[in-house]
Amino acid sequence: MISKVYNINHRLKTIAELVEEGSHVIDIGCDHAFLDIYLAQTKQNVFLIASDNKKGPLEHAEANIRKYHLEDKIKVKLGDGVDPIESDTDTIVISGMGGLNIIGILKYKTSLYHQVDTLILSPNNDVERVRKEVAHLGFYIVYEVLVEENKFIYPILVWKRGKRKYCKQELLFGPILLHNQDNLFLKYVRREKEMKEKLLSLLPKKYWMRKWQLKKELKIISKII
Repeated sequence: MISKVYNINHRLKTIAELVEEGSHVIDIGCDHAFLDIYLAQTKQNVFLIASDNKKGPLEHAEANIRKYHLEDKIKVKLGDGVDPIESDTDTIVISGMGGLNIIGILKYKTSLYHQVDTLILSPNNDVERVRKEVAHLGFYIVYEVLVEENKFIYPILVWKRGKRKYCKQELLFGPILLHNQDNLFLKYVRREKEMKEKLLSLLPKKYWMRKWQLKKELKIISKII
């Protein structure tokens, strides 16, 4: 038996830590199934579906699963978005995608995951939009954390079924992250400030609405730091 997969990256390990024991998980856009393999080896009674809409990544995932002798613990399913979900799935994980892709997946065929009560999402960008749209789908944030990987800082958001209203500041930077405000969060906010200032300086005058939005966001940032 091959030893456990200890070399998955910090982002995936953090996501794995947030998966509850006994969960029925679908990992959408599983790539090579490293997260699923790690979960199968480190969590008790976790039932896993590794899904992707491309055959190539799924073939790599299947090969990796066979390598670690986990065929009986991880199902591999081809399909778009939530299509491969099963009736007992209670947790959706989506990581390493653009925020707009994540929103599109979750807004598509919402009836297929009515039984799901937990979302674990780690978008690469458009995090404000993700918070806004997922909240509209009837979920609220129960936990947030930032991880730094290869000079990038990524948010990881855990959602449960329920209703909450979030203000502009909370949508931009997360209600829980705002409350905790650790050093990595402040580093993240400063990077966002630099990016928004640069974008503001480059935008032509005809994009006056976007420039107005950026100025509003920069005012919010100035109150934080």
